[in-house]
Amino acid sequence: MNKKIIVPFLLISSMAFADIQVDSIKKEKNAKDFSYSITLPQFKFNGKPMQDLNGAFTNEILTAVRKVTAEGEELKNAGSAAKAENVINFKEYKNSFGVASVVTDNYTYTGGANGMTVLSSYNIDSSNGKILTFDDVFIRSAKQSFEKGILQIVKNNKSGKYLSDIESINLDDAVMYFDGDYIVFKFQQYMISPHSSGNPAFRYNKDVVKPFIKYNFNFQK
Repeated sequence: MNKKIIVPFLLISSMAFADIQVDSIKKEKNAKDFSYSITLPQFKFNGKPMQDLNGAFTNEILTAVRKVTAEGEELKNAGSAAKAENVINFKEYKNSFGVASVVTDNYTYTGGANGMTVLSSYNIDSSNGKILTFDDVFIRSAKQSFEKGILQIVKNNKSGKYLSDIESINLDDAVMYFDGDYIVFKFQQYMISPHSSGNPAFRYNKDVVKPFIKYNFNFQK
C-alpha cells in the first residue's frame, strides 16, 4: 500500500474494546457535481493492525471516491441538476459476548426520488481475532428457525411497516451484529419493508436463543 497517497487524508480516532481496538479512517469532499463523506473502521488485535481487513476498507474508500466522482460527471453530462452523493459511516456496538461488533452503512444517491443504503457487519472475537459468520455462531437448523419466526412477525403486523406480499424470509438479506445481551438481524432496505420503514431489525436475547448457539463465546457480565 502506498502510504504517501493515503496518509494525508486519513483522520485517526480510536475506541478501545477488550483486545480489539477500533480506529477510523476518513475522507471527505464537497464539489459542485458530487460530494462524499466516508468514515470506515480499522481494526487492531493485540495492538497489531488486521492488515487484510483494514486493507479492504482502505480500498473501499478509494473505490467509492472514484465511483461517486464518475457518477457526478455523468449527471452533469446528462444535464441533471442532481448531485451525486456517497456517505459511509460505521457504528460499534458494545455487548456482553466478548465480540467487537461493527455495522457500516453506505448511502449513495445518483438521482431520482431516493438514495440507497447498504449495510455490512463485522463481528470479531476479541479473545482470538476471529471474524465470525452466522455459521460460526449457530447450529445448522438455526437459520430456518429464525426465518420462520421473522416471517410470522411480518405477517402478523398490519401497520404497513412491512411489505404486504412477503411469503418468505432470507437471513442472507440481513446483517448480524451483537448489541448488549442481544444478537440482532437488521435487514437491507426494501428487502421486507418499504422505504419509510428503513432497515427493520429483530433482536434476540442470548438466553432465549442459547439452544441454537454453538460458538464458545467469552461472555462478559
